[in-house]
Amino acid sequence: MFKAPFSFDGRIRRIEYFLSGIIGGIVFGIAYSLGLATLFLGAAAGSAGGSVFGILIGFVAGIASLWFSLAQGVKRLHDLNKSGWLILICCVPIIGWVFGLYMLFADGTVGPNQYGEDPKNRMPYQPQPASVNVTVNVSRDGVKVDQTVKATPAEASAETSAEAPAEEEKTEKAE
Repeated sequence: MFKAPFSFDGRIRRIEYFLSGIIGGIVFGIAYSLGLATLFLGAAAGSAGGSVFGILIGFVAGIASLWFSLAQGVKRLHDLNKSGWLILICCVPIIGWVFGLYMLFADGTVGPNQYGEDPKNRMPYQPQPASVNVTVNVSRDGVKVDQTVKATPAEASAETSAEAPAEEEKTEKAE
């Protein structure tokens, strides 16, 4: 699922974007908590080395989380056939939250686009010739054609009118 999670190339689906936010948040939270714990334990023990190490862990966790989040957001924008630079909209309060929801719920571009193949392996719709559609619809509905179709409407109407009196005579004889 997470192919090259720190790369800015390619496209990801909505579910991968959602899961990357959850997993990235959990991993960052754990790493940041370890950094804070090391910082406070080092400060409580009076050790400057522990405090510096705690700050370093928190800083590295923050940078890694930011890089991961930006990479996943850019790939999601690529799936929407948008430039990765639009990720900067997320830095604007309120508008960024709405844009983040758009990124989470909008369906990606069907088929390949300039950023790569469709992660769902869908192909763009290509209409079929009308004769194929009619044949498919007729066979799907189970309609059977009992009579042959005449070449011109004039021939068909002349033949139908000639057959009509003969059918009436058969009906009268049967009664």
